Amino acid sequence: MRARSVAAVLAVLVPVLILAACGGPSSPSSEGVSLQGTLVGDGVASASASGGRAAVASTITVTVVENPAILVTVGADGRFSLRGLPEGGFTLVFMADGVKVGTLRFDEVKPNQEITLTVRLDGSTIVLVEERRNGIGHGDTEIEGRVDSVTSLNPAGDSVFVINGRSVVARPGETAIREGNRARTVNDVTVGRQVHVKGVFMPATDRGSQSVLAHEIILQEDDGGGTAPPRGSCAVGSNAEVEGIITGKGASSVTVNQQAKGDYLCNVSSSTRIRKGNTTYTFEQLQNGWRVHVKGTQQGLSGTACQVNATEIKVQNQ
Repeated sequence: MRARSVAAVLAVLVPVLILAACGGPSSPSSEGVSLQGTLVGDGVASASASGGRAAVASTITVTVVENPAILVTVGADGRFSLRGLPEGGFTLVFMADGVKVGTLRFDEVKPNQEITLTVRLDGSTIVLVEERRNGIGHGDTEIEGRVDSVTSLNPAGDSVFVINGRSVVARPGETAIREGNRARTVNDVTVGRQVHVKGVFMPATDRGSQSVLAHEIILQEDDGGGTAPPRGSCAVGSNAEVEGIITGKGASSVTVNQQAKGDYLCNVSSSTRIRKGNTTYTFEQLQNGWRVHVKGTQQGLSGTACQVNATEIKVQNQ
């Protein structure tokens, strides 16, 4: 009878001990929100030094404020992955040789979402270069650039464009197209136009490619002839939408660098709305390295930068 009791206890204890030895309940779940990241920048050696693959110059680790048990070391190729991240939102902490170099905050994270991002180590600062989300809800995304080509044009069905190298679908009843306050159609989305797209990732195809279903396509600067003006144009009074990284801050302005388009000097007044989701920020809280989306009116050049009177600054990541 005693032998049976001991056997019964062991039958319970052994699986528990094995589970604990393997990480058990204290280790992150392999399910739920996952993240695939790539680190580039000053803290990464040149690709030529390692046969075409970037090698991390120092030991860099990434952990999660909400669950420090989630910890990963950035690989020799600059890549890292995390699983079991909290739904709703989380903050990543980057450490180089044990010294904190920066954080990135992610909000509105949906269950089972997959996040792909590129991060730049700029000296002692972490900057988010690109972020994509898919999964439940397919993940919100924004694209800014020129229309490379028109794959198909169908005012009564799906029209497909290649914008800044990505496939974008415009669909009747789901996609609003506008230029300023004027409604436009898919016929106005022509090759060479500068546009800003807001939408969601569509399910991936069998080949792994993933298009964006546009909720809104905003046609930006236009010279009236259906083509975009040369880069660097900064016509006074034109609507402006700028998306990029804050690289400088003055007494009442921030300098935002937009990839491939240069610097914008964004003037901030008491009427400028600064927010992230439903959270309101003050001008004093804006910091270098934050990624923002600015709406406003162009005021001409200020030196080599286009000057913009900002009506809204939407913080994307800090």
